[in-house]
Amino acid sequence: MLTLLGSTLTTWGQISITGKVISNDDNLPIQGVNVVEKGTQNGTTTTQDGTFFLEVRDPNTTLIFSFIGMITQEFPLKGQKQIVVKAKWDCHKDFFDSQKVLFYANSGVINNPVGGQINFASPWILGGVVKGMYSYQTNLNENEYERAQIELAHYISNCNFDLDFRWSYRQALFSNELNFKANSFESDFNFRNLTLIAGYSHLNFKRVETNYNEIFSGAVIGAGTYFNIPLYPKAVAKISLYKDKIEYQAEIEGGHKGFSCFIKFYKLDSFNELSLGIGTCLNYKIKKQRKLE
Repeated sequence: MLTLLGSTLTTWGQISITGKVISNDDNLPIQGVNVVEKGTQNGTTTTQDGTFFLEVRDPNTTLIFSFIGMITQEFPLKGQKQIVVKAKWDCHKDFFDSQKVLFYANSGVINNPVGGQINFASPWILGGVVKGMYSYQTNLNENEYERAQIELAHYISNCNFDLDFRWSYRQALFSNELNFKANSFESDFNFRNLTLIAGYSHLNFKRVETNYNEIFSGAVIGAGTYFNIPLYPKAVAKISLYKDKIEYQAEIEGGHKGFSCFIKFYKLDSFNELSLGIGTCLNYKIKKQRKLE
């Protein structure tokens, strides 16, 4: 009799909890999520439509939700009997742009037919990669076109977002007509396959014949994306907006294994250049990595 009474009281003391587990990304239900009352072996799993039913003794207990690829989450009930839990997915992002040296032979189709370019990417340093680039083109006479940049990549990164910082330099001497230098500080806001670019640019612009010289400052805006096609190219376009001038830059760059190539376009005032580049990519290892082999 006492046993039956105790069992009845225990049953009366149970609190029924119903709920649903959905993905934080797209709100779709998740099947097979483990739901366990914290500190006990009392648990269940979600059904095909993401729902679950569990009886607990304490209305203020905490439920633990876990699943492969999901961040384990604790949910205090606080007296709630019907709950919806948004699961956040764990992630591990791999970047394959470190420890590389690229050499290009490039040619300007419009004004500077002879040139070369070198790109360098460091090993991972304090959670990110330092990248550098220098390019020089000329017509072996009065035209010169130089570009350089230093980039801090991946230092701010999570599952859905990546932030890069870049200093960019451009200089051109064109037909004894123009001589200009431009510096810009830019940030790339990377959302999966979409990149948004924002920054600040400083331009020192000189017309050689008239000795006209003026300094401008302006905003940099742009966008970029990757394409899932052979050579996996990335396309980027950006403009710098000055008081009465617009600087245009665009490029498509891709490669596979040791082969790399690009097409780049640049325009400022009367100077235009379309550059084609073909090169090779070399991967290197630091001393510590070689010892592990």
